[in-house]
Amino acid sequence: MNEYNPKSKFSKFMAGKGFYVALAICVIGAGTAAWVAVDKTIDRIDGNNNEIVRQEPSSSRSDPSYGFPDLEEAGKAQSGIEAPSSSSAPSSSTPQSSSSAASSAPSEPSELVAAQPQPQAASFVLPAAGEIFAPFSNGELVKNPTLKEWRTHDGIDIRAEEGSVVKAVSDGVVTAVSDDPLMGMTVEIEHSSKLVSIYCGLNKKVNVKQGDQVTIGQEIGKVGEIPCEVSLESHLHFAMKQDGKWVDPLKAMDKMA
Repeated sequence: MNEYNPKSKFSKFMAGKGFYVALAICVIGAGTAAWVAVDKTIDRIDGNNNEIVRQEPSSSRSDPSYGFPDLEEAGKAQSGIEAPSSSSAPSSSTPQSSSSAASSAPSEPSELVAAQPQPQAASFVLPAAGEIFAPFSNGELVKNPTLKEWRTHDGIDIRAEEGSVVKAVSDGVVTAVSDDPLMGMTVEIEHSSKLVSIYCGLNKKVNVKQGDQVTIGQEIGKVGEIPCEVSLESHLHFAMKQDGKWVDPLKAMDKMA
């Protein structure tokens, strides 16, 4: 008869699956012990932090000063620096801005600057010495005896013998020199304010060219012939434009009688 031997049963169990069960129990036990230790450590740290917060003064939790002293420390006297005396301190009733404004105000010049001359209005002279026998028509049609047709007379006719001197009416720049089939040899001069003077019926040999600077009274040529007015007595046809529009030359030069 075989006797029951519990030790041999346990030995067989440990030799088989029992070993792994025991190992699992040991791992679980170690993990539980570690978790308990960590939990206690965290509780202890939280407790210390709460104690520090309760003991910390309220002033230490204010906004950071970024390296600058607060207002209370800035107002304290610093060692080695003397406070200004009451006689040198500015009065509280006198605003400091007035003294700084006075010091920054520019000093008056020691000498008066000479007044600058004002620009004078352009001066004009008539281009030729003679009687004006055909006025500016101001857009109205007049009969041209040479062409025998009605046309506007966009200038004035000044009686002058052939070869008479023709002068620039004012300072300016020669902008064109051309031989027109109707108006003959023509010179255009631009003056200030976009005023242009036009001299028609000159001799072929003019004294100026395009781009020349001329002065008032300077001779630019001599009286020649005007093809479209050849039936009239010898004369200079003189016209003016303002901003590209025909104007009365006498009115533009302030030569109205």
